[in-house]
Amino acid sequence: MQRKSITVFLTFAVSAVLSLQAFADTTPEDAKDYRAAIMTSLRGHIGAASMITRGLVENDGHLVSHAEGLAASAKELDRLFPAGSDVGESESLPLIWEEPEAFAAAIKKLQDATAEFVTAAKGGDAETIGAAFRNVGMSCRGCHDRYRESD
Repeated sequence: MQRKSITVFLTFAVSAVLSLQAFADTTPEDAKDYRAAIMTSLRGHIGAASMITRGLVENDGHLVSHAEGLAASAKELDRLFPAGSDVGESESLPLIWEEPEAFAAAIKKLQDATAEFVTAAKGGDAETIGAAFRNVGMSCRGCHDRYRESD
């Protein structure tokens, strides 16, 4: 009985490892599509947070959710531009892959700004929220100005 249990366990373990390996083999096209999905998420949270901070819609506690969504998406940016994912039509400039250290610094700036925005949103002070949100916008703009194709 024990031998059968060990065999079942080993079979499961090998299957799990092989499954994880399959998920790790992301194609460049899938990496680009995932990047676009995260950028769409960022754009949505920015738009909603902007409307709340400008007083166009009631906050009703949702600003914190949008700030947290921005921060969560920003945390993923480090892994959204792997080498070789500059495929097909894209707004991403090759400079991203030519200047990895500078691009990483721009990502870090956004990650810090979104973390500060979460803190400000939770604090509830309108002036602090406005300043933190402007920093998020400037971080986005700084990266887009250098690493994104102009519209």
